Amino acid sequence: MMKKNGKQYPYRGAIKVFAQAGEGNPAAVIDGIRSGLQEWQNKQNGEVNSLREQLSAGEKAQAELKQTITELQASYDDMAKKIAAGQMNGAGGVSPEAAARSAAMASYLRSGEINAALTKDGDLGVVAPSEWDRTLTNKLVEISPARQLFSVVSTAKATFKKVYNVHGFKSGWVGETDSRPETDTGKLVEYEFKTGEIYANPAVSQTALDDAEINVENLVSSEISDEFAIRENEAFFTGDGTKEKPLGILTFVTGQAKAKAHPLGEIAGVPVAGSSSYQLYPDDLFDLVSALPTKFAPGAAFIMNRKTMTLARKMKNNMGDYLWQQSMLAGQPNRLLGYPVYEVSDMPDAGSGSIPILFGDFKTAYLILDRKGVRVLRDPYSNKPYVSFYTTKRVGGSVSNPEAVKAMLM
Repeated sequence: MMKKNGKQYPYRGAIKVFAQAGEGNPAAVIDGIRSGLQEWQNKQNGEVNSLREQLSAGEKAQAELKQTITELQASYDDMAKKIAAGQMNGAGGVSPEAAARSAAMASYLRSGEINAALTKDGDLGVVAPSEWDRTLTNKLVEISPARQLFSVVSTAKATFKKVYNVHGFKSGWVGETDSRPETDTGKLVEYEFKTGEIYANPAVSQTALDDAEINVENLVSSEISDEFAIRENEAFFTGDGTKEKPLGILTFVTGQAKAKAHPLGEIAGVPVAGSSSYQLYPDDLFDLVSALPTKFAPGAAFIMNRKTMTLARKMKNNMGDYLWQQSMLAGQPNRLLGYPVYEVSDMPDAGSGSIPILFGDFKTAYLILDRKGVRVLRDPYSNKPYVSFYTTKRVGGSVSNPEAVKAMLM
């Protein structure tokens, strides 16, 4: 305590310490105060320096964050450019060589000029550059239900062979000291997928070709892809193999022309009990679904045409509820009994003796074979005043695994 005017007052802050240390000695008090102030100042300076270091570290972290954001933005921009240029998933980029080939193809379509960037195919026009071939294939996927549902393999050869184990290799359990007798050996059988030539011959007026604002490549490829899609889909479902065209999946069903052609056998048909051309019986759909082996169920779907889909939409359970499940999302298929339903116009109508519905894992069941290379012949003479573009491509298709799909038989 400190006395003043006969009263006692408590010491405050640093004054207390140094006043107590030198009470009664003013010089000692002053020295103590100076020492305390210096100590306090040093402490404050240390705290300020620590805050400055923290601030500096924060600014550094902020700068690093900005740099990271800048790099991510640059990476995003680069990815966007690649997507726009078709570089994702191995599609290749717009390199100077690719741009030159694309420009050369456009020039050939407009004027018939063949420059060094294109490969001439004897007297049959030119071999379309890979960029043009890829564009055509992508458009086929967009408009072709078969190419969306079935597996597609590209090859540079005219045929593709797949080996099947017909009888299967045997195995068994043995004890630690038991003998190991020889097991049965499986039988391997080759099955050949052939390619046939498909063509389209769209015609474009010379006036349209002379119009610089018209993208002649897109114009011609759209016409060709539409024609190819129609012919391909028909062959993938009902093709008979003549002229090396694909073997349709329906021809492998029980009782059809190619039922015995595959090493693994036929596509098993499931006879209906009550369905007809004007009504589908729910139990027949349940039988069809149950006939598919469990291992193929996760990727299974229904295929039918629009008329059969109309019959399927009308099916109800005992409570009067529709079995058809309408999709609520754009781009997602409707569902029936929990499985996706796809519309294919090449499927037969429901009726006596028909195969109106297929159910199975179609990626496993059917294989489309694309031979690389599209050939284009520009013909300005045969159909004046139009210019025709005779375009050919080799395509094949056949059942890959008949066990992965079942067919409704009426």
